[in-house]
Order: sequence, then structure tokens, then C-alpha cells
Amino acid sequence: MKSIIVVDVLSTGYNYIEDIVRRGYAPVSLESKVLRHSIECGIDSPINPDRLFHQPVMLKEQDTYEKTLEEVRKYDPVLVVPGTESGVVLATKLAADLGLPGNPVEYIKAMTEKPAMHEALKDAGLRYLRGKTVSTPEDAVAFCRENGFECAVVKPVRGAASQGLFLCDDLDEVRKAVSTLMNMTNDFGDKISEVLVQERIIGTEYVVNILSRNGFHKLTTFLKYNKVKTSEGGYIYDNTKYIGQLEPGHTELIEYAFKVADAIHYQNGMIHGEFMVDEKGPILIEVNCRAMGGSLPAAFADLISGQHETDSILDALLYPQKFMNELKKPYRLLRNGCSKSVIVSHDMEVEDSPVFEVAKHLRSTYLIDVAQVTNPVMLSKTRDLESSGGEIYLVNDDKAVLDEDLEILTNVETSFFQFIFNDGMSRRMVPKRSGKEKSPKEIMESVGCCGAVLVASDEELEIEGAQCITKDTMSEAHKGFDFVIVNYMESLLGLKERECLKLLFDTFDLARQGGRVIVPKSSYDYMSYGRRGVEQLMIVKGLTVEFIPGYESEMVIGTNDRI
Repeated sequence: MKSIIVVDVLSTGYNYIEDIVRRGYAPVSLESKVLRHSIECGIDSPINPDRLFHQPVMLKEQDTYEKTLEEVRKYDPVLVVPGTESGVVLATKLAADLGLPGNPVEYIKAMTEKPAMHEALKDAGLRYLRGKTVSTPEDAVAFCRENGFECAVVKPVRGAASQGLFLCDDLDEVRKAVSTLMNMTNDFGDKISEVLVQERIIGTEYVVNILSRNGFHKLTTFLKYNKVKTSEGGYIYDNTKYIGQLEPGHTELIEYAFKVADAIHYQNGMIHGEFMVDEKGPILIEVNCRAMGGSLPAAFADLISGQHETDSILDALLYPQKFMNELKKPYRLLRNGCSKSVIVSHDMEVEDSPVFEVAKHLRSTYLIDVAQVTNPVMLSKTRDLESSGGEIYLVNDDKAVLDEDLEILTNVETSFFQFIFNDGMSRRMVPKRSGKEKSPKEIMESVGCCGAVLVASDEELEIEGAQCITKDTMSEAHKGFDFVIVNYMESLLGLKERECLKLLFDTFDLARQGGRVIVPKSSYDYMSYGRRGVEQLMIVKGLTVEFIPGYESEMVIGTNDRI
């Protein structure tokens, strides 16, 4: 059987294996020396067979390129493609020497090294970033002064996923960033000896993913990055949103991206390009000549655009006529989608991941790719894409709903992080009772409860005019209540945060459409973040937080307005 070689099966490159099998070829995983070195340095992990339904043939790059070429030739390949950034150079060379669809080896630097990319743009008469490769902080500062840069970007010459990227607001930050990088290794496991200093463009950052065959280019997906700057000057992903409807200026950016592909002499495969747009128009940040990374789930991408990048790459390279037939089709998305990266603000020990309970109640949640924490573990502060706390993928036909869910997730992460990852300390303190707490019966009377009323409490109660349950007898109550009074207190203390949130959400869910959920102070004092936390949880569940004049103070009231 003929094969398809994937050099470095990592990240989104995992999707190649099943895509190859579906087309009737044998998948072969070739681990490059670059990846092997980064694995040995602890930068990357070996291929994880648990992520694959079919297992590929496993090869390693030999001690010489000639031996590797001969080993690969034995598998009668029809294609050689890079699975991730570390595999681009080797895949390009092998494809060229085997006479397979690929890209000209003589332009490999322009495709993989940031300084050469921008030199290629300069030679082509395109807008480019002014920059210089330096080896000392003093050289970096001198370059900035010579060019009148008050701020700058400092990053490794080669890299991906914003690793080692610093946005510097002044020359002192430039000096510090260069010094920091010179004591680091890059994302391929090599000690950094040179760094790139570039002018900094302030604008909006976009992703343009381009599929190419024989020098013809097609837009596959168009996305917008939202990143945030860390206190150390790093640049980390917050969320990435797919753009379905082009707005003024977008076509200019896409045309520029196609010209970038021509300038670096890219012919076959996928370009993942990152661009900035300011008042002067679009400008390249960098390109990566492989499928978009981030371990993007294939089924998620399929829902949004009807294709995923590794699937489209194989079709373009194997069936060029099909690619040409589809070249003139307009850009369309099937649904709205985005991914939210979990940002961990500091190194911390956590014992629980209640984010699963939060995210599953949002209408747009497709996949929660976050560690299932059941025993105490250490989480590192998020410094780049690789050190994020995970990804939450959202899909919805209604853009307004997707935007609302993304805003909720962002607010929970920013202001209520114990609802994302919990350290076990947020509900350890037993509130001091005032002795003036109202009983559930008194709450019912003060609010004017009538009709179907539920009281959820720590212990079994008998209250005229209400059905009463505990967390252990919840199955006896069925949705359809006009009023739900949440009166849990001490029983919350023995639960992990995820269990606590499940109990609260299940209780909220018993209110009928138009029904009200009431949480008194005597109860919310036992919950993480108190009153504000309960209000946020109501919003997650789709309840409308109310302020009703005349009602008893120090109560949280939510109305179930969701159909």
C-alpha cells in the first residue's frame, strides 16, 4: 500500500492520521531530529497513541539525511507533509527529493525564519516589519534608537504559538526581554543565541489560513485573535473567533496574504499566517507553513466551515483538479465558532476543575479540553499557548448567543477563577451566624410565594404551601416550580466545588420558565464569592438576575427567562 508521510505528528497534525486512512493510504509518522531534541529538552511530548484511532508506522529521522530519504522511500509515499512547525524543513526537503508536491527548498528560510520572511516581502515591494537579528541587549536598544522605535517586539528567530514573544513598551523592556530570551531555549529545544527585534504595530490581529496548489491560493478560514499582555511583557491567547461575514478592510487583508504567499514562493500546502491591521492597512507578523496549530479538533472545524485544514491539504495535494474546481467558490462558514483559552494568572495548587460544570450549561459549548482534576496538582501560570489551562470550544448558529457565552466565560475566568480551577479553600470558612436569619417560611411570606413552591434545604422540613427537599432527595422534585428557595448551608461545606456547582445548577433548573430562584444571605454566605458568585452562577444558568423593590434585602433573585 502506498503511504503518506507526516513529519512530526503533534498538535493539529494528529488529524492527519485518520484523514490519510480515510483516503486509503497508510499513515507513516516520521519524528524529526528537531522534535526529538525538543522532547529530550522537555519542550514537547512524544506522539500520544491514545489520541489516535489508527496507529501509524513509526519512523525516526536517521543520523544522515541520505539514510532518512532511503528509509522513507521504502514506504512508497505519495505525499510528505509537516504535522507541526518542527517538521516543515525536513518535509520540504523530502518532498522535493522524492519528486512529490511541495515547495522550493531554496526558499525554505523565507518560509520558516522571521527575518527572511520580511526580507522577501521587502524584495516583493510589500509592506514589511523593520527588524534586526541581535545577540545582545545593547544591540537591540541601539537598533531601536536608530529607527526611532519607542516600543518594539522581541521574539525568537524561529518559533510558534507566541512562545518567547515580548511586547515592549519602552527601551528598558526591550533590554530586559532580550536578556530573558538569551537565557531560554526556543520551542525546538535549542538554546537561543540570537533574537529578533522588530517595530511594533498597534492594531487588530487576524489569522488568514491559505490553501495552495501549484501556486494557486484559496482562503480556507479567517479568524480574529484576542490576546492579552502579561505582567512580564509576554503575549498570551485569550480567545480566537472565526469570521464568517467579511467587513470593510478584510478583502484588502486577504489579498495581501495571497501576495505574501507569492513573495515567499509558497506553492503547495497550507499557510497559517498571522497579520496585524492598523490605520495603514495589513502587515505580516509571521507565517507558519503548515496547518493551524493549537490541537484544533477536526470535528469542531468541520462544524464551523465544513472542512478542517489537514483534510483540505490532503485533498488539494492528491486531487488538484478538485482544488481548481473549488477555487472560485466564495468564502462561507456554516456556523459561528470560537475557542477560549483558559488563562491561569499565577502558579497554584488546585484540587478540582469546576469549569466543566460551568461550561456545560452554556448554550454554545462544544468541547471542554481542560484537565479533569480530581487530586491536588500544580498548575503553572499561563505564559504562552502551550501553558494555558486548556481550551473551551464554542459553536452556535446564533452569533449573539456565542458572543454572550464567550463574555460569560471571560468574566468567570477574570473575576471568579475558583469556578474554573478550585484550590479547595474557597468554602472552608464557616460563616458566623447573626441569629437574625429568616427561616424558609419567613422568606416565602416576605416574597409572597404562591403556586408551586420548592424549598431546598440541609435537612428535611415540613412547610405548609411548599414541597421540601434536601440534596439527597432532589429526585423527588420535578421541574415546574414558580418559586425555588435555595436554603443550603452546612451541607455545601463537605462538597468539592464542582459538586457544589452541580447541586446549585440542578436546583436552579427546577424553576419553570418565568419562575424565580431565591437565594438568601444565610445560604450564599456558604458559597464561593458569596452574593456576587451566586449572581454569576445564575447568569451561567441563563437566569436573569433581578432587583425587585419591596422584596427582602440581601437576597439574590433570578428569573428563568430561557425557553
